[in-house]
Amino acid sequence: MNKKIDEKIIRVADLLEQIKSVNDRIKVHEDDQTGILKNQYLFRRDEFLTELNHILKDFNIAVADLAA
Repeated sequence: MNKKIDEKIIRVADLLEQIKSVNDRIKVHEDDQTGILKNQYLFRRDEFLTELNHILKDFNIAVADLAA
């Protein structure tokens, strides 16, 4: 396999781990009255999802394809 593709596969796994971690933190802060921390985690999650989407496009995979 191509080294560049290997690095992308590793990054996809890393992003999935990061998303899982952020999702856990969002749940912890679900009842936060100010919502500041929750909003920060939601912002980070969106950044991770955007990057993941760009990498998946390199593999000709759309997020909509994963909903099946």
